Amino acid sequence: MSKNHFLVVLSLVLLGCNSKTIQVEPVGKTIDYKKVAVYYTLPRTVVYVRVVSSQSEYFPGPYADYAKKFLGIDGVSNTEKVEYLIEKIDVETTAEPDPKAVFAIYPSGKGYGNFIKLSDEGLILPVNQTPESRAIAKNKEFSIKGEVIFKDLSVNPFVAEETTTFYGRTLRDSVYVRVPIQRSMTIERNLEEKAKEAADFIFSIRKKRLDFLTPDIDHPFSGDALQLILKELQRLEDEYLALFVGKRFTHTFTQTYSFIPSNTEGESAILFRFSESKGLLSSTDLSGRPILIEFDQPEYPENIDATKNSVETIALKAKIDRFYYRIPVAVNMRVIDGKQLLVEKRLSVFQYGLIAQLPVNFPGK
Repeated sequence: MSKNHFLVVLSLVLLGCNSKTIQVEPVGKTIDYKKVAVYYTLPRTVVYVRVVSSQSEYFPGPYADYAKKFLGIDGVSNTEKVEYLIEKIDVETTAEPDPKAVFAIYPSGKGYGNFIKLSDEGLILPVNQTPESRAIAKNKEFSIKGEVIFKDLSVNPFVAEETTTFYGRTLRDSVYVRVPIQRSMTIERNLEEKAKEAADFIFSIRKKRLDFLTPDIDHPFSGDALQLILKELQRLEDEYLALFVGKRFTHTFTQTYSFIPSNTEGESAILFRFSESKGLLSSTDLSGRPILIEFDQPEYPENIDATKNSVETIALKAKIDRFYYRIPVAVNMRVIDGKQLLVEKRLSVFQYGLIAQLPVNFPGK
């Protein structure tokens, strides 16, 4: 074989090798299933906002109107109320496949390059990788309506029997004589009388506790027995005091909301709505005020566009097989209730970042 003929054959072989490079192309709306390919997606960031809310139910005591008169406690409400508060907000992020950024890898004689290695290192995210999951569920709200709130109203019964003496006249020896007649009558005590009785019982409990705590008074109890007695006296006082000041029951529950950032110019959206009388509401329920989630414009590195174009130009000229991946960028996120800042956090968001290129034959260590 002559030298010229050998050079021609070698050139044809090299051209044939160059035409069989690995191709990585973005997938459009349709997929060509006739071609053998491995598909992968770029990641996108999902923001999860976990809101801890409390539900507080207030039940006025049956003697609320007499709290000032018998106990000197002012400002006691006699109206039943249900109030909600936002107690805490936590923000978490996770990555999931981006359905708008799917790429196909068409192999060549050298296979798929370092696809597995790049996947393990997290530089590209294949579609068969299991992403993290978060529960999007609302805990059941609590209510004790229908239950008996105040059971122990007095140490004495509401209904009592009293013996009353009546006088009648009877005929004796042609003369009417005044004769006493005793009768038992059932008398129901009114609310004010029962309130005074409960207040007197509270003061008697306090006096008894003071007697136990006074060192000059001898009593046969000490140590754990005395502690139990004092604890029971405190429980009784709290129960009877609740007849005047009412009882409050508080329950907490959580709701997790998800949000997918999409606007690289910064964005704001209604995450949910909130009402002091209804609690956490959906974003479409106009009975509550809007709670907004806001993202500032991302902070991109200086000259990132020029660097990206330069790398892409070099890759094209050198005919380097390459994968596409995303570089996340940092952004400030806030959850706002009107003018009140509820939470602020700095996040890394994939979809705000730039799509960059990485050689298929990624060198090892």
